[in-house]
Amino acid sequence: MRHSVSISLPEGIYKQLKTECKKENANGSEMVRQALRVYFFRKEFDRLRRKARIEAEKRGIELTEEEIFQKVS
Repeated sequence: MRHSVSISLPEGIYKQLKTECKKENANGSEMVRQALRVYFFRKEFDRLRRKARIEAEKRGIELTEEEIFQKVS
């Protein structure tokens, strides 16, 4: 099921949206949906990162984010 949402944008953001729509050959709805997907992904990623950091501290694991990235890449 789909739902419609009306939003109000400042002129500058509206112009950027229109410009990106042309570059990506997409419509405004597609661009806003993608922006929301990225936003929600980042929020969940940050939540999981905080949770992992707390768990690592409990276990006495002290690694920087760079060290973690190197180990899992």
